[in-house]
Amino acid sequence: MNNRIKQVIAIALTTISINALCNCDVFNSLGIVTKAYASESTSVYLKNLSLNKSDIDFNQDRFYYDVKVGNDVDEIKITAKPKSDDATVLIDDDFVDENDNYRKIVNLERGNNIVKIKVTNDEDYKIYTLNIIRGEADQDNIYLDNINLSDGAINFSKDTTNYDINVKESIDRITIGAVPDSDMYDVTIDGAKANKEEGYKQTVDLVKGKNPIIIKVKNNKNNDQRSYTLSIDRENSLDSNNNQDDIYLNYIKVDDKRINVIENKTVYDLNVDENTSQVDVTAEPEKSQYTVKINDKIVEDIDKFKDAITLKKGKNRIIIKLQDPENNKQRLYTLNINVGKVEEVTTNKDIKYNQWVFDNNVWKYNDSTGTSLKNTWFYDKNTSKSYYLQADGTMSVGWLFNNGKWYYLDSSGAMQKGWINTNGNWYYLNSEGIMQVGWFKDMNGKYYYLQDNGAMAKNTQIGSYKLGNDGAWIK
Repeated sequence: MNNRIKQVIAIALTTISINALCNCDVFNSLGIVTKAYASESTSVYLKNLSLNKSDIDFNQDRFYYDVKVGNDVDEIKITAKPKSDDATVLIDDDFVDENDNYRKIVNLERGNNIVKIKVTNDEDYKIYTLNIIRGEADQDNIYLDNINLSDGAINFSKDTTNYDINVKESIDRITIGAVPDSDMYDVTIDGAKANKEEGYKQTVDLVKGKNPIIIKVKNNKNNDQRSYTLSIDRENSLDSNNNQDDIYLNYIKVDDKRINVIENKTVYDLNVDENTSQVDVTAEPEKSQYTVKINDKIVEDIDKFKDAITLKKGKNRIIIKLQDPENNKQRLYTLNINVGKVEEVTTNKDIKYNQWVFDNNVWKYNDSTGTSLKNTWFYDKNTSKSYYLQADGTMSVGWLFNNGKWYYLDSSGAMQKGWINTNGNWYYLNSEGIMQVGWFKDMNGKYYYLQDNGAMAKNTQIGSYKLGNDGAWIK
């Protein structure tokens, strides 16, 4: 079976799955179906990941790798075998399977090359990211004039090519603008061309954790180019006690400084001398059967639950994951180590953390720092619903236009899905809550037409198709 046929089959199966999801939304809106949540399993992990031109220290729980190859290596063969035979593997959006030996040959440009490997099984998936650096990342005398982001902060300088950016867990997409210092230059963001007419912008999907984004500016006349790397770290429910199980560390120690762990506190701050470039971090668990990871590296009793951590100037964020595999529990601790002097900020005991706040007759949500979420979606695990917090921090209700798409939030602020009726009109919102337009087929095989404003058409004719009083096409 050739790759083209396999892709067609995969696309067809994906379409069937999407229709099935839409149908579930219709039933959910009628209160007939109770949503079930699939638990994560090893079916979406890789069993092995290897390269024919370089060694890689693979670990199924490690999802980002920096790989260096020689300047003469213009292509590389990647093998990504899943743990489950039922899983689907895509390398840079191309399907690979057992008939391909789960392999793909990827062409490399000089400098940074981002390759994404997606392992899916039903609705569950994992993404492994390779940053393959070909040769020395030499930079030509060509620059961007500016980089701007829809979320997160960046202090841009045209000579600085690497940036660390943190965004909240609710940010699953980010719009990046990268303006060159000459209209003669081409810009690509995450492999897609950014056009001048659209402000040199591209919107990129983010997974939880580390997201490396490569921006390239190129002069095609003389083949000069420069690469900028954004390492966007999307939070992963690390600071919310609502997502923590009742397992604990005994203590955390940084070199000889011991931090006593408080039962309900998961975030700890520590200042070290500005000349400190490395520290030993120890995280001792309460029980020996617990697994401890420091920045995704397992530390064991034989290591005294310790690992050496390299530090940079300013704030360093270290994640300690405590797991009880037998009882499927985990707790995550965040250790913020500040290298150099940091001004102390007095805390207000009246500030509420990680909870909804009713303020001046409107609802807001405060994060783990006590700051109101703004201009962002928030998924509340207590209600299993998504909410949108506006520019002033207030919870949105009713129709919401966000990033070029329409959503509907009920009187409680919860994002709606499936069929809804408002002001006498029917609308359909897909599994992501996005209002649909155009033709729509329901689970009974009936076709409906949703107008440009989303309202379902009825008692009319669209082209040669007649619609009845219920909006369905009369065949």
